[in-house]
Amino acid sequence: MQEINNILVVDDDSATVAFMIEVLRDEGYVCCGVYDGESAVLAVEAARPALVVLDLHLPDLSGVEVIAQLRRRDLAHVPIVLMTADSTAAAQFPTTAFPECLLKPFDIDTLLACVGRYVRPQRPDQPFMAHPTEPTSATKGCAQTKATCCAS
Repeated sequence: MQEINNILVVDDDSATVAFMIEVLRDEGYVCCGVYDGESAVLAVEAARPALVVLDLHLPDLSGVEVIAQLRRRDLAHVPIVLMTADSTAAAQFPTTAFPECLLKPFDIDTLLACVGRYVRPQRPDQPFMAHPTEPTSATKGCAQTKATCCAS
């Protein structure tokens, strides 16, 4: 298992994931995205990202369930920023579980400021990882599986 300094974006909306990856890569961050909670848990186990930006509402495991699974697997040390359009739900969680929350819709400067508090940009020589199933301009030409999206 290799520990790397990257960002995992988790959201069931592929357009949101693609947009965030493109913005973050343009700023020099190494990142990947997955669309569901199970894939998020597998990706965190495989790559130990420096930061997870996690949507609260996912189709299989909710953001809260992802956190619970990561804690059971001794991965509670991985910083997680919650992302949701539901401000009422976000207010119900203790700040120790989610030190920050990005309320959707958020602007690019807010995203970059939040991510910058956890991870420094890098300039990899080659693409690091890609979107698991839907290639975009930010990820075209790369391939990966759900379980290895963040592994190099």
